Amino acid sequence: MTTQTQAPVQPGAESKLYILQQGIVEDAPGGVPAHLSFGILSTVPDPVNPGDITFNLKAPKGFVFTGWLSWSYHDVNTLQAKGNLKTTQGTLADGGRTLTFTHNPYLSTNQECLGYAAQVTAIDGVTPGRYTDGELRVGTANPVKLKGRVLGPDED
Repeated sequence: MTTQTQAPVQPGAESKLYILQQGIVEDAPGGVPAHLSFGILSTVPDPVNPGDITFNLKAPKGFVFTGWLSWSYHDVNTLQAKGNLKTTQGTLADGGRTLTFTHNPYLSTNQECLGYAAQVTAIDGVTPGRYTDGELRVGTANPVKLKGRVLGPDED
């Protein structure tokens, strides 16, 4: 059995990561929770190991986090999962509008990526529409705008 060793921790290495929201989350108030998905890829061929860093998510208007989230490694060419899905609970604040968790987004190569899903639900009484005021911060990397769409009662 072979053991895979990680590259040494490189503080600030999150600047070598490309972070993006995957699709726009949609949900209707009172509906089944949806997943706000985001991905992390390496911009360099070498391993990127920033160590444990803080992820701060602010939900778009009309949404709150449930606290549940998951992640998995994927092959960038096929998008097939390379391992089992991991789940955890994040820390909620601001009535669920913000979610914080700590994780090491270690990538051994630019041929793998991390896919994350944070569970959200639409808030009752919010005007249906598209909102673009959410934000994702991963350590010191540039923030990413998070978007969501609250569905009306006649949409599914």
